[in-house]
Amino acid sequence: MSGRPTPKLDASPIVSAGTVYIGSNTGVFYALSETTGAVVWSAQLDTVGAKTCGAKGISSTATVATDPASGTAVVYVAGARSVYALNASTGGRVWSRRIGPAGSTTANDYYNWSSPTVAGGHVYMGIASQCDRPLVRGGVIELDQHTGAVLHTWYAVPSGSIGGTIWSSVAATKTGANLWVATGNECDPIVDSCPQGNKIGDSLSIVHLSGSLTRLEAWQVPGAAGSGHDWDFGSSPTLFGTSPAAPLSTVGACNKNGEYYALSANPLSSGPLWTDTIGMPEAPTVDMCLSSTVWDSPNGRLYMGGNQTTIDGSPYQGSLREIDPASGAYGWQTGLPCQVLGTPSLDAAGVLVAATFGDCLSGQHNHAYLIDASNGSILKTLTIGGSNTFGQPTFAGKYLLVATEVSGLYAFKP
Repeated sequence: MSGRPTPKLDASPIVSAGTVYIGSNTGVFYALSETTGAVVWSAQLDTVGAKTCGAKGISSTATVATDPASGTAVVYVAGARSVYALNASTGGRVWSRRIGPAGSTTANDYYNWSSPTVAGGHVYMGIASQCDRPLVRGGVIELDQHTGAVLHTWYAVPSGSIGGTIWSSVAATKTGANLWVATGNECDPIVDSCPQGNKIGDSLSIVHLSGSLTRLEAWQVPGAAGSGHDWDFGSSPTLFGTSPAAPLSTVGACNKNGEYYALSANPLSSGPLWTDTIGMPEAPTVDMCLSSTVWDSPNGRLYMGGNQTTIDGSPYQGSLREIDPASGAYGWQTGLPCQVLGTPSLDAAGVLVAATFGDCLSGQHNHAYLIDASNGSILKTLTIGGSNTFGQPTFAGKYLLVATEVSGLYAFKP
């Protein structure tokens, strides 16, 4: 329909109790049978129209968790501007809460790129602009998991300033006592309409917060501020250890400059423990590093997808790499004909899956690749209609679920 969001899937499918949950760019959220794909229920959530950028519905991934007060399974999903708590069995609305103030009538401002993080009886959401036109005052909002009431809000920039958008999801300890976020754009007066005296604050940073959103520490990417480049964080931070037995003492995220930064989770201010060049910096003809790392806790390894890169002297549009979490050294590196923008997944048998997104080598098309995590060899190439795939593939029981942008949701089984 004219002016309405087009049908596509950018969210990742999640599975709970034999039901697949996924949201569409049309703003419709679906519960599907895992065995047949039949619609169990659906709910029309909010959308934003086409103004300064395209119309959009749901881009983020939902979370299923037990309501701490009622004991009911609830699915928490971000629509375009509101977060919804829906009964996981029926789709009935438990509560909804708008993120950010009412939008402008002439521009696309607030939009929920972040996926809800549920921890310690709270729901955490990043505050973001839709497409930088205009930028908003970014930050994190904390909601009560049972009621949706706003408990606290943290902003990445001071009052009266804009920037510090959080495109990605909040990383949390199991209890929710500590959080880490990766922030985005500063307000660039060359391309943005910045308020007079605009402050950069904690834009372009990895920030450590308490569970009640008190700012504890931040580390900002050196040289990114004022560079004129779009070198913000679009990758969600990952907590990991330096070995299988080590606690989750390290946090890392990839920046659009192509660098993956691993820092001590606490304190952050000591600077990177190591830095890896995952892909080329974002540029007019180059896409960006948006993938998050996969932490293989039993084996103490990290796995990372990336954009355009060179491996052993050969150029590739994408890659998947095994990384030593203690040093950042590569174990193996596998080049792919198309870029990996979304996050890969790992199953308990040591098989990785990475799906690709656009900008392929000449004559190549998008696929999902099953890769041996022990050596990087490609075990199988799965056909997904040649469609761009951004959502993280999901292993669930005997199924592998891959949500493509325009070719639908695929369920593979052995």
